[in-house]
Order: sequence, then structure tokens, then C-alpha cells
Amino acid sequence: MSEYLSKEEIKQWRSSLEKITLEEYAKRLGKTLKEEKQTRDIVDIVLKNEKFAASITEIKDEKPKDKILKVAKKSLEMQESLIKKSNKKDNIDIGLKITFKKSLTQREQTVLDYFIKNKNHIVYAKELANVLELPTDYVYKYIKNLRAKINEDILQNATKGGYKINIQ
Repeated sequence: MSEYLSKEEIKQWRSSLEKITLEEYAKRLGKTLKEEKQTRDIVDIVLKNEKFAASITEIKDEKPKDKILKVAKKSLEMQESLIKKSNKKDNIDIGLKITFKKSLTQREQTVLDYFIKNKNHIVYAKELANVLELPTDYVYKYIKNLRAKINEDILQNATKGGYKINIQ
């Protein structure tokens, strides 16, 4: 018998009418929860950040609409700083202008950066899955979203499979 909760046991907890937390349910069964996996999702990163939590306590006495706006602004600032840090780290300076219909999420930015770094090569979904640390099936969503958000038609299917970014 496993020391961690199984998916079936978690389903049983969800369908239970008892009002207890998952941790309490696991303790009752004599099991523990699996450790959380490291995430690259910006919302999870922001919510776990201590600075962010401290800034939320500063705005407790404001109206709900103002709170939401401040939290969203703080989230956007942190996302931009993360993007700047990743661009500095990768030394991406290719001197091209790509215009977007909407702003990119962190994962979409990661996919675009990978395409730009490998602009003269075919990029396969398996490679992107390794970069994003996701199953291959989930990668296609980010490629589709990236195509929809870029004004130019620069992301093409390669003839032998995979994808290629067409920039000069």
C-alpha cells in the first residue's frame, strides 16, 4: 500500500459530503500528500512569492475593485521582470520587431524564445515539451495560441514535421 493518496482516494474525498481538507482526509487514512511539483505558471509563482503576499496585506482596507486592480498590476510587473530576466539570461538580441495582438503568457514567451534561438532549425513538439516540462500533447496549445497572438505569419509547419520560425 502506498504512503501517498491515490487518484481514486482523492476522487472519493471530492465526492464526500464531509467538509474537511484534503490534508485532514489524508491524515485520517494514515497517508500523506505528494510534494508539490515546481511550476512555471506565472499565477502560481506570483501567489507563492512572499513579496507579493506582503503587498496584498498593504491593500486590505481598499475597495474590492481597487484590490483586484492593484493585484493585477503587481502580477503584471512581476511577469515582466521574469521575462526580462529570462531574456538577459538567454542573451536574445536578434534585432527584429514582432507585433502581438495580445500579450503573451510566460509559457508562450518561453516557446517563442526557443523558436527564436533555433530560428534556422526545425523545432519539434518533443523538444518544446522538454523545455516546458510538459507532456507533448500540451505543447500544441501553446503553438496555436502563439500563432493567434502574433500579427505576422512567421510560425510555419516544416515539411518533414515540426515547426520553423521564418524571420530574417
